[in-house]
Amino acid sequence: MNSHRKIHTSRRWRITGVGIGLLATAAVIALGRMGVPCATNAVPGNSGAVMQSVDYFTRTYSDARTRFLEAAEAAGGSVTSLENPHQGPDGERLFTDVAVFGPRDATSILVVSSGTHGVEGFAGSGVQSGLLQEGIAGRLPNGVQLVMIHGINPYGMAHGRRVNEDNVDLNRNFLDHATPPPVNPGYEHLADVIAPTSMAFWREVGAFSRFVWYVARNGKTGLTKAVSGAQYTHPDGLFYGGRFPTWSNTTVRAIAERWLSHADRVVIVDVHTGLGEYGSAEIILNSPEDSPAYGRAVAMWGAEQVRSTVSGGSVSIHLGATLKLAFPEMLPNSEVTAVSLEYGTVPILEVAKALRAENWLHHYGGNAHLKAGDIKECLLRAFHPDTDDWEAIVWEEGRSVVGRALEWMSG
Repeated sequence: MNSHRKIHTSRRWRITGVGIGLLATAAVIALGRMGVPCATNAVPGNSGAVMQSVDYFTRTYSDARTRFLEAAEAAGGSVTSLENPHQGPDGERLFTDVAVFGPRDATSILVVSSGTHGVEGFAGSGVQSGLLQEGIAGRLPNGVQLVMIHGINPYGMAHGRRVNEDNVDLNRNFLDHATPPPVNPGYEHLADVIAPTSMAFWREVGAFSRFVWYVARNGKTGLTKAVSGAQYTHPDGLFYGGRFPTWSNTTVRAIAERWLSHADRVVIVDVHTGLGEYGSAEIILNSPEDSPAYGRAVAMWGAEQVRSTVSGGSVSIHLGATLKLAFPEMLPNSEVTAVSLEYGTVPILEVAKALRAENWLHHYGGNAHLKAGDIKECLLRAFHPDTDDWEAIVWEEGRSVVGRALEWMSG
């Protein structure tokens, strides 16, 4: 009996070993190496639906900012530009721009923001400019003010990075920096796999073998927490939360104090991309489903589209230091409903490849690298597919989300 059990166990482990070997091989092929062009431009495209092309979207920070400022001025907005201490790739000045529309004494404020994650900002910028060009400022309900924050992370938008000038992911930076930051042992274990210092072929083979073993031992949930959860120990790594409040952090707090603190009710829609199926749109809260904020979000947009990271029903994992969670702390005397409007782009593996390669390029490869342009383009297309139908979806959904918010706020 014992002998049979040992034989059975041995066979099982041989099969498992073969399976892991195949998985490792598949991982190397799938994730690829530097010499293999990324596939982020291989998006589904228009699947037969007839959609009108829209002309609100740009692909550079300078063009996005110019279009937004022109639209804000034409709409009669009051614009304040807050300068970032760093410069763009061509030496241009960088700003977070705040445009305000509607009565100054309004007690209800709708905030639409873009660029928290740099390169993701072109979708939000397009929605903002489109809304202004189509006359939203003249259709605000009585007692409601509209505040648009353009380019929260202007450095990331200008340099084609998701992070800021400190390599910080802003949605992991809004925590109490006077206390020890949370730990992420999974990231510690996979740090040189997630953000390698070299992308040479055999280094990649070894890295992805470790990656597959980690998945086998910790499962998909463990991997997601290790990779996407905040980490505060590797300043050159991915998803770094920083060890101090960044410029964008302190700037958003100043904006909240100056333009939002007088309001009784504030609704915030922060536009993001990169998670979910191509063209999908999800409204995400970092609040539990039994919270008042979640209930208000469902009242505005419906239960079929609103998701909570706390319950695990969202395309995003739950994070504890996000802009969404920080806004209620900034505005303790207001009823705050803060959400992300998240648009799906390309498969998550392609997003991970693009982030990983761009991080390597920025810290180790250098912009003179032979494939620097391709890597930058891959990152942009991972978060903003270059297709008319995707931009049309972003525009239509963005216009609808903002419109429903204003309708709820008019009640």
